[in-house]
Amino acid sequence: MTTTLAAIGWPDLLVVVGLAYAAVIGVRQLASGQVTVGLGLLAMAIFGTLSWAGAEVDLPIKVESETVDAPLLRTLAELGAVVAGAGIAVNALRALRTYRGQDDFLRFHRTLIFVGVIVLGLIALYEWHFAERLPIRTTILSLGGAAVFIVGLAMQTTLGNMFAGYELQSERIIRKGDMVQMGRGGVIGHVAESTLRTTSIVTRDGQWLVLRNQDILAKDFMVLDRPTRALRQLVPFGVAYEAPPAIVKDVALGVLRGDPHVMADPAPWVELTGFGDSSISYSMRFWIADVRVEEETLDRVRTRLWYALRDAGIDIPFPIRTVRMTSMDDERARAQATEDAAGRAARTLAACDLFDERAITSAERREIARDAVELVFGADDLIVRRGDRSDTMFVVAAGTCTVRLPDGGQVRIPAGGHFGEIALMRQELRTADVVAGQGGATVLRLPRPSVAPVLLRRPDLRDKLGTIVQERLEATGILPAGSGPKRRANPLLAALRFLRPW
Repeated sequence: MTTTLAAIGWPDLLVVVGLAYAAVIGVRQLASGQVTVGLGLLAMAIFGTLSWAGAEVDLPIKVESETVDAPLLRTLAELGAVVAGAGIAVNALRALRTYRGQDDFLRFHRTLIFVGVIVLGLIALYEWHFAERLPIRTTILSLGGAAVFIVGLAMQTTLGNMFAGYELQSERIIRKGDMVQMGRGGVIGHVAESTLRTTSIVTRDGQWLVLRNQDILAKDFMVLDRPTRALRQLVPFGVAYEAPPAIVKDVALGVLRGDPHVMADPAPWVELTGFGDSSISYSMRFWIADVRVEEETLDRVRTRLWYALRDAGIDIPFPIRTVRMTSMDDERARAQATEDAAGRAARTLAACDLFDERAITSAERREIARDAVELVFGADDLIVRRGDRSDTMFVVAAGTCTVRLPDGGQVRIPAGGHFGEIALMRQELRTADVVAGQGGATVLRLPRPSVAPVLLRRPDLRDKLGTIVQERLEATGILPAGSGPKRRANPLLAALRFLRPW
């Protein structure tokens, strides 16, 4: 072995080991989806090995009176190393930004960094091998002049979009993740990515809108995230003439002040805007912190306003005359039945560990209970079917329920237990069948619009439900065990994993 090593020589041995190592890392990177880095390392390993073994091919390059024999295989190996190095540099910078909690690079920036590193690598190779024998001025004038003219003429539109894209990104006009609106009353969406030629926007309807960078600068558009993300909202409503304006304003302001997405500064306010034929008109004016919560906030404010006005005895009149003949006894009986049902639902929630006194207040339980529906099932009756779409969860008021998992396992849920959290939190398809126990079951169905406002005000309860959802997704086999949220990877550890050949 000693004689063989001496015959090869330590420098050559190190070259062979380095090329073999680059080949192994290249194959592993290709398998993991890093095509640029993998192909660059493999090219360096393959062509470098051939050149080292003596299978070099000299390629004569003649420029004016100068002729240079360029070693083809060695040059290809060095170009592979430059490409791999550019890919590694981009990935390293992205990992560092992610670790620091910053936004990822736009595709335009990644391409710019990649091309920049390659240009620097090519300049280094030129200075190393050809600078003395082939002056760079001669090379550029001979090979580059005509090519630049032809390419520039053919790519006039593309270059225009590229310069527009550079202007968009260099001046930070739009950024990845920004919510933008194309003109007043136009399409609203967030910036998904930006290339050298185009910018892609995902609209609120989930459509993928692709715009040329030149078109973006040529049209009016609004960046809804700057100078701040705060936006003012307007919610008009009307109430009966019998309601005193001061009371109406207090009720509406109470709704606004109790919503987690309505900003306290600037303060919300309610103003009387007019006297109509059948109602007094009011307007709720308030600010929200982000346009991304606009639709759900408006829905929640309008819903809670309806309940608040009803609880205060204030009518929202119809724009028509309605004559309704009813018995006062029937009205009282109907109101009492509604009150009794809400009271039973609140007591059922208080017996559940998710909604007891330690988790939420009695007023919040009442808020959830007012829309809860009590359902009674006989033995083995199907309560929830796997694959159904819903956004409600259930609390067992009496009896027991059985969850039938996809793998054949069963989980018994006693009174005070709960199920359906996945549908409520993630609004996804039901993951298991749930049936009533042998003695039947009484369950309380909780719709998402009633529970969501409480979850927004109670982040600890939201986190607890999120943990339950994660555990139950893992129990049903939909998610692998331990697939919950992870900490951001340390760039140094990521680099060590990259260098590991296995």
